[in-house]
Amino acid sequence: MIDLNEIEILRVALAHEERARAFYARMADRHGDSTAGDIFAFLSREEEGHIRRITSRYGITEFEKTWEEKFLPYLIDLDRLAWKEGLEAQYMTGPEAVRRSLEIARKAESHAIAFYSRSGEAVEDKKTKALLAELEEEERNHLVKIEGYLADLPPAPL
Repeated sequence: MIDLNEIEILRVALAHEERARAFYARMADRHGDSTAGDIFAFLSREEEGHIRRITSRYGITEFEKTWEEKFLPYLIDLDRLAWKEGLEAQYMTGPEAVRRSLEIARKAESHAIAFYSRSGEAVEDKKTKALLAELEEEERNHLVKIEGYLADLPPAPL
């Protein structure tokens, strides 16, 4: 169960979307003009669209860093995951860097799906419920795209 009101849920959603957008934009830059770079650029644009929908439909102000402290238990720390996976090291390149980047993206999308699903059960407003369901479905589509690309990568080295 989520112990947040509707506005707080939307703020957490906005914080998550901003974190994901920033991570995907960094990975798009890192992987450049490649299929992986294109996937991350696509994901970054998708998250930008989510941010616009949340802020415009509900008048939720733009993302504020202070929200992260309050809503940290509901967020996934993509930067910490990237650090743990060694992605921030400059020498990490090639298929293994792509794989690790996509694994983090898979975790981010799975986290968002779970959050939007639980949040949809917690809110009563039909418009908010519909938005959360739309976002959940779009995140599911992102996850399918990520998993498809992961399946096409060469096997990880032993």
